[in-house]
Amino acid sequence: MIYRFLSHLLTEKLPAYGGGGHSLDMAKTGSVSGEGSANIYRFSMGSHWGTHVDAPNHFFENGRKAADYPPEFWLFRAPQVIDVTLAPSEILNSGKWLESIDGSKDILLLKSGWKRHRDKELYCKENPGIHPDVGMYIRKKLPNIRAVGIDWISVSPFCARPIGRQAHKAFLDPEGENNPVLIIEDMDLSCNLKGLFEVTVSPLRVEGADSAPCTVIGGFDD
Repeated sequence: MIYRFLSHLLTEKLPAYGGGGHSLDMAKTGSVSGEGSANIYRFSMGSHWGTHVDAPNHFFENGRKAADYPPEFWLFRAPQVIDVTLAPSEILNSGKWLESIDGSKDILLLKSGWKRHRDKELYCKENPGIHPDVGMYIRKKLPNIRAVGIDWISVSPFCARPIGRQAHKAFLDPEGENNPVLIIEDMDLSCNLKGLFEVTVSPLRVEGADSAPCTVIGGFDD
């Protein structure tokens, strides 16, 4: 058994939806090499920068926030990976590929290979997206799935933001059919995912925040 990170390291420059990149503001406030007794840092960043989870409150005032979920929710024991090929600004539509999803799975990871563009403006401004019908299908037909993870910046294509907003709502609406399906965006799925048998998502628990940056760890049969 081995474990791998499925989330990106937080670095000084981070890609952000619609922009070429944003800075993780980080300052050293204590140093063992100076007058302090320990190294201490202060940092700030947007809640939707880097690998992060979108919870229902992202679009719905009556929706749950990331910190509202119990710890067991974030433990996924039945992941499924589906490879998808997506061109810039392409929208992943519903289709026969949805029939390949195993109804017993609890998290769906869509691997597109878009990490190769992560250091380019293309990643932020010409990203692919997901059609709202996909979210509606998963909620109606696959109620065991609690989360969907993607390896590009957002389910909302920057070139078609109205469709993207509807896609988020299709997954996250607390009044929709069955339970909301949370969205994990900007994952690192570049490793060999063969043998993946569990996924643990650890969102930063911030009171009042709609969503949160998160660390994702995959467990693999070696």
